[in-house]
Formats: sequence, C-alpha cells, structure tokens
Amino acid sequence: MERREKKKGSNGDILYHLRTQGTGSEGIHIRGIVNSFRKMGYNVDFLWPLGEGDPTVRAGNNPYDRKRAKSKLELIVPIIPAPVFAFLEFLYNFWAYKHFRSLVRSKKYLFIYERHYFFSIASGLIAKRFGIPLVVEINELAGFKRVRKNHLTRLAKWCERTLFRNASIISVVSTYIKDEIVRRYPEIDPNKVHVIPNGVAQSYFAEEFDGGEVRKGFHIEDKIIFGFVGFFLHEKSWHKLEWFLSVFIDAVQDTENVVMMLVGEGPGRSGLEDIARSRGFLERVIFTGAVPNREVGHYLKAMDVGVIPHTNEYRSPIKMFEYMALGKPVLAPDMEPVSSILAEIEGEYLFTAESDESLKKAISRMLRDRQNWGAIGERLKKITQERYTYEKHGETIINLLERYKTVR
Repeated sequence: MERREKKKGSNGDILYHLRTQGTGSEGIHIRGIVNSFRKMGYNVDFLWPLGEGDPTVRAGNNPYDRKRAKSKLELIVPIIPAPVFAFLEFLYNFWAYKHFRSLVRSKKYLFIYERHYFFSIASGLIAKRFGIPLVVEINELAGFKRVRKNHLTRLAKWCERTLFRNASIISVVSTYIKDEIVRRYPEIDPNKVHVIPNGVAQSYFAEEFDGGEVRKGFHIEDKIIFGFVGFFLHEKSWHKLEWFLSVFIDAVQDTENVVMMLVGEGPGRSGLEDIARSRGFLERVIFTGAVPNREVGHYLKAMDVGVIPHTNEYRSPIKMFEYMALGKPVLAPDMEPVSSILAEIEGEYLFTAESDESLKKAISRMLRDRQNWGAIGERLKKITQERYTYEKHGETIINLLERYKTVR
C-alpha cells in the first residue's frame, strides 16, 4: 500500500520502497535514513505491502513479540512453504509495479529509494520507464548465508542483475558486498556502487541516558558490565551468542566483579539460561527481558563494554555504532565491516571469529586495559559523530545523486 505525507517538503518528494516488516534493527536503519531526508526538507512517501501509515514507527520493535497486532499478511507468511514463498516474492513485483506506476504518474518524485529485497525488479523497471533516478540500498545479496534459507537463488540473482543495471546509485553497507557485486556482475559500473555503513541518529548524542538507574535496578552498581543488545534467535549460527557466553564464562569465572548483561528477548533465551545455569554463572548473567527501543540507550549507558559475539563478512552491525555513540569500547570479531571501523582505535580488542583462545585473550587484554576504556570510548564517540550518523549518510546519498545528474 502507498502512503503520502500531507505536508510537502520544500526540497521535493522522495518515494521510499520497502517490503519488510520494518521492525528490529532494519527498522532502525529505515527510520534513520527516512528522517535524514526529512531533516533536509524532503517529503517522503512510502510504498510497502504490510499496511498503511508510516513504517518508521515500527523501528526497533521486537519481531518476536507475540502481543503485537499483526496484519493478515504477517500471519499468513510463516505457514507458507519456503520455496513457495520465494516464488511469491517474485510475483510481488506485479503488485509493486502497478502501485509504482500509479504513484509516479500522480506526483513528480526526485528519486526512488529502495531497501533491497530478494527478487526485486519492479523499481528498476519503473525508474527506467519514467526516467526517475533509483537508489538501491543493499544489506545482503542472493546466496549469502542468512537466518531464512535461500530458495530459487538463480532467479534471485537474475533479478539482482536486472535491478542493478537500472539503478542510478547502489549503496552497500560493506566493502565485501561491493566487491561481490563487481565480481558477480562485471557489466555493472563499479563507480555507482558506494560503501555507506550503518550508523546512529544524530539525536543519540543529545539524549540524556541514565545507566545508573539500570545498574541500581539490577543491583550491579559496582560491577564491570559486558553487554549485548539484540534478539535471541533459535538460529544459533547467527549471533553465536551461545558460543560467546560459554567462552566468556571461562574467561571471567575467577574475576568475580564481571557480569554479562543481555538486553533483549527471543526464542533462544532458554538455551542461554541453560548454559549459564549449568556453569554456575546464572547469577552473573543479567537478562533484562524485552526493552522498548526508546529505552535501550539507558541500558547501553549502563554497560562498560559493548559486545558483538559474531558477524559475517557482509553485514554492518547497528549495535556497534550505538555502543560507539555512547562511548563504549567494543569487543567484536575481526571481520571487515567491524575492523574497517574499529581497528584504528581499538584493534587489540578484536578477536578471530569463532576462536575460543582469541576471544579469551581479547577479554583478558580488555580487563588489563580498563584504565584506558574512557579515552578509547571518547575517541569512538567522536568518530561516530563525525562519520557515522544517518544524517551524514543522507547527505552523502543526495550528493551522489547530484553528481549522477551532472555526469548524466
């Protein structure tokens, strides 16, 4: 369904297309980019299939919240066999094309911005037919390992090739994705593929978060808190939180003032509790339960160290930028989307992905280096504000489009 803002932005109109729930971390990114355009004076209309209204209001919502009211489409999707659903994703293009055509005939849009999803071609066909610039934001490519399994991958790659040919600007969150696009699709001009990682809203730096109240509430005022924020998945290979917690317990078992705070909820929580209980560590693992997105900053502020147990070669973890924005050193795997941001300031805190020994050494190194956490955190906060806000990313996109129009 399409949705138009009543108040027209002074700089013109943008059409934002998404085909996701808009919850969790993806919703935070959607909200960040949309708000960056709005702050620059642009009006943003939406094309998305899950309902009417502004999808940015779902940002950060727990996708596993059983109490949340869901549309009929959201209730039906989980019971559809995966290969059938993949084909329906392709057929969605017919619905999208029809609605795109209606929108662009009724209003002059400066450009279309699409959060890429598998099997997408409609936006590219519309952009080509009506001569509208198209920005495609890429967070993953067909065939990449993900929580939901891949199906009809050859068709998905054909759609990618078609879409990328018709795109004016391709925004990717990591160098890995850019390199893979160039490798897979040599006919795509690499000069239109730009690395724009995730980030935080500028407003994050103005918020007065109170970590002291969180510490007091859990009776951990005098503890060293390593903290993780996210959703606890059944898919253990994704966040690898179970692996991390087990190794973490080994590393800090004899350091009694160190605790682990797990901020969030999800179907994988019981497995984490079992690990902590079996190791006699349950009292030192703080399960906060689900926390509204607007309150997460208080919990991040309470932490001494932000934790990223695992990431992959292509994703840009939003939680990393949130930790950094609040001046927290980050314990994370040495993967390109992470090391490209953190290595210049705290490379010694990065560990080899899935290596028990490397993680233990990184934890020990951090604990020995505790007196420097404040200075490191301030440097991380500074570069986040200078380079990694959604407002700056929005400006980058607008500047790239201006350059595209000039070259064109």
